[in-house]
Amino acid sequence: MNSQFPSSASEADLALRRHTEALGNELQTAVGALLAAIEDKGARDQKAFQAALGLGQSAVSRLLSSVRSGDPLTTLVNIPGAQVLAQMLRGAERTKLDPGHLSRAAAAVQAFETFVDVQFGDRATLDTVLSEWVLESRAAIELRQKTLAFKATSALRGVQADLVLSTGIVYPSRDNPERHDGLGIDALLGCRRLKPSGLLRLNFSSLSPEESRFKALSLNGQPVSGMEDLLLRQFSSVQPEQLQTEQNGRVIQTSVFGLPLSREQGRGHDIVYVQVYNNAHRARRGAGGPTSGMAAHAEPPTECCVIDALLHDDVWPDIQPELRLYDTVIRGIAHPDDPSRFGDRMDMVETVQFLGRGPEAFRLPEYARYPELIRLACAEREWDASKLRGYRIKVRYPIYGSQIGMAFRLLD
Repeated sequence: MNSQFPSSASEADLALRRHTEALGNELQTAVGALLAAIEDKGARDQKAFQAALGLGQSAVSRLLSSVRSGDPLTTLVNIPGAQVLAQMLRGAERTKLDPGHLSRAAAAVQAFETFVDVQFGDRATLDTVLSEWVLESRAAIELRQKTLAFKATSALRGVQADLVLSTGIVYPSRDNPERHDGLGIDALLGCRRLKPSGLLRLNFSSLSPEESRFKALSLNGQPVSGMEDLLLRQFSSVQPEQLQTEQNGRVIQTSVFGLPLSREQGRGHDIVYVQVYNNAHRARRGAGGPTSGMAAHAEPPTECCVIDALLHDDVWPDIQPELRLYDTVIRGIAHPDDPSRFGDRMDMVETVQFLGRGPEAFRLPEYARYPELIRLACAEREWDASKLRGYRIKVRYPIYGSQIGMAFRLLD
């Protein structure tokens, strides 16, 4: 998780938090007393609570965990929605409890719902605030929000993928000790249309000056005229005739036609391609900027995005990668050395994970053929895959329009 962002809390923010904690404490106490009274009448387990309140297992489980959490803000994170709380009160009324328990719980629920409506507008906005006040809940809250965003973006774009995988392999150059060669593997798995007009477009651009831009080569070292030259056909289900490439200045766009729309048309198509860049990375800082690395974009909308950096033992030894997440909606792709893009950094819960060494350590549950793919790519370049160490960023339901990458701070 990014930790370089300043935080400040105004008196108004602190007062709002105290108010929220007080409501959470009263809701926890009142609902807890209500459930305890129901338990005294013979509800000894979750099934008994389900029968008494007319609620499902999940709702009862959330109710019990919310009032037993101890922390009032955690109670607000876990407490079910308004419909479940209303059903809880109706069910409790049928059990003929002490009216005092019922009235206190009803008042606490009403106060909470009024507070959410007045202060935040809806429960989702409150959850966003709570994600920073209750750090343990942050991952779950972010995932819930990103899942909703993924579904909406996929429907609007009309296309989606199961997995977007971007792997950068960096290996010492044979002819230049000051440079490293780069090999990029991109895999878009399970691509499909969600509406008949849906069209998958893949965009490529370079941050290097035109005169120094490194030319992409195919895996066998040949010049590239279009996506079909990069495609690994033994790993791809899309056919070359489904690809149409256009170049406008420094931007290359490939359109992919004929993705399946229904299940009868087959599972989503896999698109796997490789680009080779000789002498693309600096071995040390030298006269260039302070960092090198790799990045990927959440395109198309996808359920999972994985970025792997696989480095030879002699590439940037003892340098740990830093996670870099950028919002690219307004200003496009970002270079990690550009100080003007610091404000576009996104603070999320994802981290960089060290994988270990060799293809077997790089296994990916979502893609069983991944070690095989790594071995083949390295063999074609006559590289020893067993000498690679790996780092991974894995993002579930990445935010559309974001750039996800790793930056390595080079040594002098």
